[in-house]
Order: sequence, then C-alpha cells, then structure tokens
Amino acid sequence: MCLLREIDCVIFDMDGLMFDTERLAEEIWFKILKEVNLVPNKEFLDSIKGRNIADSKKIFESYYDTDVSFLTLKDKRNKALEKELRTNGVPLKKGLLECISYLKSLNKLLAVASSSSKELIIANLSDTNLLDSFDYIVSGEDFKQSKPNPEIFLNVSQHFNLLPSRCLVLEDSKSGVEAALNAKMHIGWIPDLVKFSIPKEVIKLDSLLDITKL
Repeated sequence: MCLLREIDCVIFDMDGLMFDTERLAEEIWFKILKEVNLVPNKEFLDSIKGRNIADSKKIFESYYDTDVSFLTLKDKRNKALEKELRTNGVPLKKGLLECISYLKSLNKLLAVASSSSKELIIANLSDTNLLDSFDYIVSGEDFKQSKPNPEIFLNVSQHFNLLPSRCLVLEDSKSGVEAALNAKMHIGWIPDLVKFSIPKEVIKLDSLLDITKL
C-alpha cells in the first residue's frame, strides 16, 4: 500500500480522471463516424484512450479500411468537444475538489500529465478555476511516444528533481496505468468507462475521495 507520507508529488491524468469528459467524447466520436459511413467500434474507442494522435491514427487504420483521414475526423471531434465544454461547462469527477484541497493541505506537489493538447488542458483547468492549483502541466503533444510509454510521467519527476518512487500517479485508462508502472511510480487506479484487470501493485480507488485513505 502506498502511503502519502512517502509521496512528494501527485500526478493527475485529466480526461476520465479529473473531468467526466470521456462519455461526451465517445458520443461525439460515434456521431462523427456515422457521418462518414463508418460503423462505430467501442473497442477502437477504448483502445485510443490515453494515446496521442500518432498512436491513435495507427490504431484507427488497423480497425478501418477507409480513405477517410483520421486526422480530419480527430480535428472535427476536438472542435465539437471544445464547443460543448466551453458552452455547457466541464463536468467534474466525484471528489476532485476535495482531493486537491486535501493534497494541498499536505503540501504535496501537484501536476497534470494528459495526452490531450496543452490548449485543452489549460482551457479546462481555467474554466473550472483549477489552473493555479497545479505546479506543473505537461501534454502528450510534447513527446514522440504516448502512454504506455512512461516518458510523460518521468518528465514530471525530472522537472521536480524527484525519484519516480516519490510520485503517485492517478489514472483511469489502461495505457495510463501501464505508463505509470513502466515509470516505476505508485499508481492509484480509478475506473471510468473501461474496466480491466490490474497488477497487485496498483491501488484501486472508488473515487478521488479515497485519496484520503492512503
């Protein structure tokens, strides 16, 4: 069991972990795929969660034999999602505010490490008045490899000059959990849309409120 007194930095994923945006993104994907006469595939959508654009493009091409450009579809999805979030607000996951407040009271360093674009990360944090709560923000756009490659998480520990073992990653996606394992960091897994089996060293939490139990 990971103990918070052994942790200096807590690293948050964003979509599906901090914000309840994965359901909305999935609905938009289904609509866009249907518009170009492609059959929506839940397995495809699950497999690109936590991945960067380059990896997602390869996965798309392995599922669909089509001349339709994935980058065009992804751009359309991003714009539709952005419009929805800016118009109707960013839905918070249960316990997010309490979790951040609790960790701040313990003087923990807080970081966001998300595969989403830096622009979207900043916009979501700004709209929810959480931008100043984080000491460091890094996007998957900044790296050639996406989760499950550990590069994005290791960048955070290097930024703060910390050993990976002094960091706790909070994730919902399979690729994110694998990236944290590959980084040799502690992991708290809070399932969202996709459930999967986890190694014994991964800590399963019911919600962000459970951070107080560590």
